[in-house]
Amino acid sequence: MLDNADVVKLQQIVGEENVSVRGADLEAHSIDESCFEPHLPDVIVWPNTVEEISQIMRHANERGIPVVPWSGGSSLEGNPIPTHGGIILAMYRWNKIVEIREDDLQVVVQPGIVYDNLNEQLKRLALFFPPAPGSSDVATIGGMVNNNSSGMRAIKYGVTRDYVMKLQVVLPDGQILNVGSNAKKTTSGYDLVSLFVGSEGTLGVITEVTLRLISLPEKIAAVLAVFDTLSDAAHTVYECIRYGLDPSAVEILDSHTVRATNLQQGLSLQETPTLFVEFHGNEASLEDQIDYLQELCEENNCIDFQSAMTADTRETLWKARKEARESIKQSHPGWAMISGDVCVPISKFSDMVDFVHDLSERTGILIYAFGHAGDGNLHTEALVPRDDKELFERGMRTTDDIVGHALALGGTIAGEHGIGLGKAQYMRAEHGPTLELMRSIKQLLDPKGIMNPGKIFPAE
Repeated sequence: MLDNADVVKLQQIVGEENVSVRGADLEAHSIDESCFEPHLPDVIVWPNTVEEISQIMRHANERGIPVVPWSGGSSLEGNPIPTHGGIILAMYRWNKIVEIREDDLQVVVQPGIVYDNLNEQLKRLALFFPPAPGSSDVATIGGMVNNNSSGMRAIKYGVTRDYVMKLQVVLPDGQILNVGSNAKKTTSGYDLVSLFVGSEGTLGVITEVTLRLISLPEKIAAVLAVFDTLSDAAHTVYECIRYGLDPSAVEILDSHTVRATNLQQGLSLQETPTLFVEFHGNEASLEDQIDYLQELCEENNCIDFQSAMTADTRETLWKARKEARESIKQSHPGWAMISGDVCVPISKFSDMVDFVHDLSERTGILIYAFGHAGDGNLHTEALVPRDDKELFERGMRTTDDIVGHALALGGTIAGEHGIGLGKAQYMRAEHGPTLELMRSIKQLLDPKGIMNPGKIFPAE
């Protein structure tokens, strides 16, 4: 356990002003955006250099003190909650661009830089980092790398892992590693970059990230398609992908989500299942794709199709989609939001959507469904009164049902939010014996188990 002598040691490493045991600071770092109970850390540390982090890790490792890297705190699965106390290593002050390599389409960043802020600075060079998480205004690159985050543009551009070229990582024993290459491809040894991407701070502390960039699209077009049933909307998504359309985003919102969005965002959308679709490309290709999409929508009983949108209208709609979860939260003050994040093969997406809708009716639990339909990623929010224990437990059981059905369809328990606390219990069901291989890797790099303990792996 951490004691006063440890606090003094940390102060010696980073300076007294960069160490806090104040109650308010501990509470601010005890919880994320999930429904899980807060846990207080013992101390907050704001490091200044990689060498300081190395010293902190060596001391923590020697003393067996848990260390949890902390970025934006916007995660939905309890990923950074310090369930075992210890040290919160606050990385959000590390928010600078280290270097832009325009000729190589690369940028080197510190882990605390926020996604939207990074792209705002890259825009002047007509470049961008494509994965677009819903919390892009607060999500940090370090958090995105640790969770292998994606978002609305994953269908066209892929996920965070596809853009990470190099990492600087401090291991639990204090060793500073540089893994990866500035070259676009390599077959040199094991892919250690991919090992750390998605590891949720359980293997080491990421201190620098080299990202691949792409050019901003020439033109952007958006479509709003409205349906009577969620099943028709979901089947349209399948046909959109099956028959060769190339959208940059395909988002689905059920009627509950549209209603909450209207209420909180001041919109007047029809409160019925809705698709938001975006295309990137040149003008001719966009027109062809929109025409084809309209045919598919009409064949699937679309009741309204809008494509002639101004940039302002398009931004309003995408802002509404990005803030869908916040709109739901504001519509139910004081209620618990039990988040789901499954991903299934695209041919099974309609089945997944129907299952969630039927589950809500069968259990009497209000479940919102929305998400990145184009790559089979469905987000759910089960809403229950926070002070009703029986309803809360029933709401948690709906998550069991949703995850179980996703696995039965050949999907995964976590599309983009990571495992954290919320999904650890399902890891064996998805991975079977390979979970022990993952444990072996964790044991090799972190033999004392100090890095973000209690995450990813189910209790033995």
